[in-house]
Amino acid sequence: MAKFTLPAAALLALAQASHAAAPDAMIRQQASRLIAQRLSEAGLDQAAAQLQLLPPRSLPDCASPWEIQAADVRAFSRMRFEANCPASGWRGAFIVRAAVSARVAVAARELRAGETLRPEDVDWAERPIAEPAELFGRAAPPLGQQLRSALAAGQPLRRRQLQAPLLVKRGGAVRIVARQDGIEVTVSGEAQSDGRQGEIIRVRNLDSGKTIAARVSAPDEVEPRD
Repeated sequence: MAKFTLPAAALLALAQASHAAAPDAMIRQQASRLIAQRLSEAGLDQAAAQLQLLPPRSLPDCASPWEIQAADVRAFSRMRFEANCPASGWRGAFIVRAAVSARVAVAARELRAGETLRPEDVDWAERPIAEPAELFGRAAPPLGQQLRSALAAGQPLRRRQLQAPLLVKRGGAVRIVARQDGIEVTVSGEAQSDGRQGEIIRVRNLDSGKTIAARVSAPDEVEPRD
């Protein structure tokens, strides 16, 4: 088998070229890891990402390993990384444009504002992802949530478009339930405002006539605020 020996100058050139190419691979790796982490935190699966790397206009050789730091990675469409060559002190910015998609919850049919989501209202489809935390994955479908606005079939369900359903309506009869040390006392009341799970509303005690602050705990039920 024939052997080829490169002169020292050629070996040095190859070493420098490998150092110069190193930021690309390191930045792609960091970007991919950050994207995967955010998708995982949002509970999204069947994800895919295509990365386009935009290097600085001039990238010098570096005699030492590159140091890479994420500078601004809030938007997948424009993630900025800073590259630093410790040997020379050179610094430069790399931009990564990521096209990301994943399987998310979408409207299975045309939905009206005010509807409460049921299992048959939710479907699953691959969609482009800009902000993972706004969307829903299979692990936590938004069942029982109420729509703030209408949605066409196939549109992704976003957190800002949903709200907890009303459990108490203004002027409606409610039970005021006080619990302590295994003892439960219930009196009748009247809600002075609408309320959702966990919200604090004003309730009039029909026995005493007093108005108290109470936390919505269940449909037509409140607990006196601690």
